[in-house]
Amino acid sequence: TISQSGNYRVMTSPDGITFESHVAAEANTWSSICWSPELLLFCAVASDGANRVMTSPDGTNWTAHPAAEANAWVSVCWSPALGKFCAVSLAGANQVMTSPDGTNWTSIAAAQANIWRSVTWSPALSLFCAVSQNGANRVMTSPTGAVWTSQVHAENCTWYSVCWSPELLLFCAVAQTGGNRVQTSPNGVDWTAHAAAEDCAWYSVCWSPALGLFCAVSVSGTNRIMT
Repeated sequence: TISQSGNYRVMTSPDGITFESHVAAEANTWSSICWSPELLLFCAVASDGANRVMTSPDGTNWTAHPAAEANAWVSVCWSPALGKFCAVSLAGANQVMTSPDGTNWTSIAAAQANIWRSVTWSPALSLFCAVSQNGANRVMTSPTGAVWTSQVHAENCTWYSVCWSPELLLFCAVAQTGGNRVQTSPNGVDWTAHAAAEDCAWYSVCWSPALGLFCAVSVSGTNRIMT
């Protein structure tokens, strides 16, 4: 995991119980991290700093790299099929960047100039999908990461996180505000709104293949976890 502040902004654990802290490549506001099985490489992105990307082969030793643009990068994912990382940012001229190795990045225009919060990859659909907290269309998709298409969201919520379930063949996104703070889609194009368990500020969602379960966490509220 990574942190936005502190002397040690990386921590690792072999079991999810005992953690060890590590020094990040730079004292940036690190926002997102992912793993490439093909490259055997961690890649993290930051919303500030001189070099807004860092990579590591072991989670302990990190190397800083310049991002394609000095944007506030908040989410990164890996596509095995395309052999590339893809990251999205909150603002900037080009709010998407991709890289085949985590070192060399290419800037790409987003479908709309929204506050893009999260991006994920669907192996089954061969599709990147990103969600935004604002804008006329708060979803965008791309089969290559190079050209993005706007998609109509289910509701005008502040969408913060999206993930893919290979078993359900379904995207799932959660939001911090709005009426129904969950939306799902089988293709990234057609979205259906669902009521969240509670009206919390849902910040992140992931899927467990072993448990057959989505799990989301919130930054506020009485019960800050829902499954």
